[in-house]
Amino acid sequence: MRLFVSVSVLLLTLGGCDNSISSGADAGLASPDTASTAGPEILSDFGVPADPSRVPGATLFDPDSLIDVSVELSPEDWEQIRWEGRDLTRALTGCDRDFEYTYVRGRVSIGGETYDDVAVRKKGFLGSLSSTRPSLKLNFGKYVDDRTHEGMKRMTLNNNEQDPSNTHQCMAYALFAKAGVMAPRCNLARVTVNGEELGIYTHVESVKKPMLRRYFEDDSGNLYEGQGADFIPEHREFIELKTNEEENDRSDFDRLSAALRVADEDLLPALADVIDLEAFFRFWVMEVITGHWDSYSGGRNNYLAYNDPTSGLFYFIPWGTDGSFSMLRPFTPENTAATVLAQGLIASRLYNHPVGRRMYFDRLRILFDHVWNEPELLAEAERIGALTGAPAWSIEAQQEFITRHGAAILRELDAAPVEWVGGGASSPIMCFADLATEARGTFSTRWLSDNSPTPGQTAELVLNGQPWMPDLLLGSAGYDQRDPGLAQVRYISPQADGMLIAVGLSIPLERFEVGEHRMHGLETAGIVFRFDPSDLASATLIAFIGDGTITLDEASLEEGGVISGSFEGRLLQLQPL
Repeated sequence: MRLFVSVSVLLLTLGGCDNSISSGADAGLASPDTASTAGPEILSDFGVPADPSRVPGATLFDPDSLIDVSVELSPEDWEQIRWEGRDLTRALTGCDRDFEYTYVRGRVSIGGETYDDVAVRKKGFLGSLSSTRPSLKLNFGKYVDDRTHEGMKRMTLNNNEQDPSNTHQCMAYALFAKAGVMAPRCNLARVTVNGEELGIYTHVESVKKPMLRRYFEDDSGNLYEGQGADFIPEHREFIELKTNEEENDRSDFDRLSAALRVADEDLLPALADVIDLEAFFRFWVMEVITGHWDSYSGGRNNYLAYNDPTSGLFYFIPWGTDGSFSMLRPFTPENTAATVLAQGLIASRLYNHPVGRRMYFDRLRILFDHVWNEPELLAEAERIGALTGAPAWSIEAQQEFITRHGAAILRELDAAPVEWVGGGASSPIMCFADLATEARGTFSTRWLSDNSPTPGQTAELVLNGQPWMPDLLLGSAGYDQRDPGLAQVRYISPQADGMLIAVGLSIPLERFEVGEHRMHGLETAGIVFRFDPSDLASATLIAFIGDGTITLDEASLEEGGVISGSFEGRLLQLQPL
């Protein structure tokens, strides 16, 4: 390995760390006893090539550029791409693990250069799936050997479905890199397909061998991608192997899995034999600092792990940061602290280890001090907003989170370490399709742009195969509060404890018209959740509704206009109603 190893020990000698870290010395961990003034320089330069301009794709990933990408496909291929995707409840119950998107041939133009026979496919697991603005993968060398664009074989274009500000991904990856964590490069693109401008996408470097070669002397190791999976025996064949697929030698997975099963007194040395622990702590801390809840530590999701053949150690790489800069906790609703996420088994074991927890907070203090610069972050959000024309409210929301989150971390660092409830679940991922049950109903309400639920609306709802007819049911239709590009029909039931239970059915605004609408990902789907009306961030997921249809018999978007219709699908219940 290159600079990575030489700096990893120095990084955590910064600042006055608790001497209790010396308890990890036998595991090969840093034992900081003295302070250093080199912190900011080390953190900003870590893992960056001496001459970035010599790295392939340097101009393609210029953060100040908004690149133009135009794709031309046959109408049939574009229709296939738009509607491909996993079924919602089947994927969430582990039944669509072998799903693969279909490549089609297209013509791609970037900055005046045009390429024929480019491989194009959709991308996304569930949260970013869209039939109107699908995320895309481009591969210039799949059908034409050794062809690249500016030295890059692939382009990954994410649709920012969960981020109308266009800021989350690039700002998060930049913070990871500033902290010395391997992270993909990132900038922004304007995407057009068949002459239709789809808007602003985030262009993220594909985590493949060219990226690995920037950090490692040997790029031949196993690269794993985790989507709702962890390093436990039951997940061995479900976590995706991105390299060496034919050999399928997962003995490195087995070594890490075994290390996670040892007793507490043996945990640190056992993990240090299979993971670069200092690098893992940085990765973990930065998931928390960036508010990346849909992550390894937040939900065993959206991460990659590379086993370096030279050292034999695992290194973790962030991915899927479109939901970052958020305090959502749908996977862990009982945990509301800003300073910890510990759902992944490695994080859970370390956080529940007395020395591991002290080490975590020591590193959180150091990294937060050197990485989190509020004026710079606020200015970067403003810059991206101006570059992309993002709605002013979305940039204001990003800036508000930056201010609140930084203050919350500082407050919690001054107090005792917080407790973490749950985490480290070892339930196997198998196909549990029978966990999804019937959901259906009819509705009649009115379009209200202020989202105000009103009495006197009608609905007959069946959830979990049983009628759901509470004493008081308020309804309306309006803009989806998660995404103003969606319309939502919603019904809300006040509970005795002051909480509200809501059922919402969402459809893209451009398709909100009379007719039958196929459910697709979370774009056209249903969701059931509980929330405190005084604190919308308190929302807890109860269930998803997918794998069916929403039919609109009346669909007026005029204020007070009538909305009526029905739905049927499958309900996957996560919490009791």
